[in-house]
Amino acid sequence: MDARPGKLTWTNGINYALFQAGWFVCVLGAASGHPWLASAVGLCLVLAHLFLVRDFLREGALLLFSLITGLCIDSFHIWTGVLSFPHGSFHPALPPLWILVLWMQFAMTLHYSLGWLAGRYLIGALLGGVSGALAYWGGVRFGAAYFNDHLVACLFQIGLSWALVLPIFLKAAEKTSVPSSPHRYHFH
Repeated sequence: MDARPGKLTWTNGINYALFQAGWFVCVLGAASGHPWLASAVGLCLVLAHLFLVRDFLREGALLLFSLITGLCIDSFHIWTGVLSFPHGSFHPALPPLWILVLWMQFAMTLHYSLGWLAGRYLIGALLGGVSGALAYWGGVRFGAAYFNDHLVACLFQIGLSWALVLPIFLKAAEKTSVPSSPHRYHFH
């Protein structure tokens, strides 16, 4: 089975489904006032991914890097007043667990369903800027988070942060990749 980045495989399909399910679980769970349950279910999806990957230590390092990056970036958005979260925060200055789980879930896609972006930093920046802003806007529209009164400025700041961070994530994915091993799930 050819597992080149970008080739449609069953692994990429499962990976994309895990990510999408995680996004909806976390966002809709938080929006409905159940951020802790959403976080727990989202973490179960992350653990399922780690159970299925061939090198869970390298993949885990990528997910941990994403978690720390997400903590810093969303804390910045909170600090600047662009973003606030009504449910699930340990402290008002920190993002809630459910959105940090989403950062890890996004990193789950870098070797798999978004593997086609490997080495394509400009496309990654453009995709990150647009899709990052739209994903947050979707969360706001569902009621899981709030923007301040200046929608365009909020979308711009979040889009810019994702335009900068996605190429960094792509580089981190390269560093955590095993060159001789295709990125496919295996079933124990």
